[in-house]
Amino acid sequence: MDQKNSRCLVLNSDYTPLTVINWKRALVWSIRYQDNPNMGIEIIDFYKNDHILGPNGKKFPVPAVAKTIKYLKLSNKRVNFCRQNLFIRDNYTCQYCGIVKNIDELTYDHVIPKSIWSYENGSPTNWTNIVTACVRCNRKKSNKTPKQAKMPLIKLPQEPMKNIKYLPVTMFISRIRQDIPDEWAIYLPKSYFS
Repeated sequence: MDQKNSRCLVLNSDYTPLTVINWKRALVWSIRYQDNPNMGIEIIDFYKNDHILGPNGKKFPVPAVAKTIKYLKLSNKRVNFCRQNLFIRDNYTCQYCGIVKNIDELTYDHVIPKSIWSYENGSPTNWTNIVTACVRCNRKKSNKTPKQAKMPLIKLPQEPMKNIKYLPVTMFISRIRQDIPDEWAIYLPKSYFS
């Protein structure tokens, strides 16, 4: 079996991408819940020209794409605040110099520094007070406001709206963009490739 075919794309019952799991798990879930109409997944596509060997040399296809039997409602309307989602919101771009950087060259910056933040307003580490910054700009700004540092923001920080780009499957797909299996491509909207 080809190692790059070890993952299975899982779609919601409406064919929107949900996650990526190991092909073994996909196979187990499809068998375990096959008699339960409210649970489990259905394998809808297999990797072409790849297989696993079973007993007596029998060849079995490797699951490439599966979908849930029942629609899974993603009810959380808010985007979780975390470093990865912050970088996604800001398009991996320093909000001071405007340069797009690799993730290992980015950090985040408190627009209003913690030292002068009014804690009556809650934590200073929130969507509206944190921006993506390159290491150089973060050091340059130091413990000042953008105005004091004479470093205006490119865009004011806002809490993002729920969007497919914040789903873990989107992050995974963006990491393997050059190696997306052909079997997955027809199920992925063009927004995953931009």
